[in-house]
Amino acid sequence: MKTDQLPLNKKRKAFEKAIKTTLAEMLPSHARYRVLHHESQSSISLQVADYCNWAIYKKWTTGDLRSNELIKAGIKSEFDIFKTGESYYY
Repeated sequence: MKTDQLPLNKKRKAFEKAIKTTLAEMLPSHARYRVLHHESQSSISLQVADYCNWAIYKKWTTGDLRSNELIKAGIKSEFDIFKTGESYYY
């Protein structure tokens, strides 16, 4: 779900807290970032990112390559981050 579509401010804040907690564990302490909740309809960049993620998702989950073929020239690398390692996400 896109954060601009979260129905309640309470859910949006909980989602943001989870993102910040995860980033604090992953990034160097001096790294700066902001979590923004732009409406995806108002940003062509978000629409492009959403489409690219959706196309890759369709490829990996259903084997549908049609949309992935349209964007493959723009994909630098692609790998399953959950395939190896000992962390479990649920």
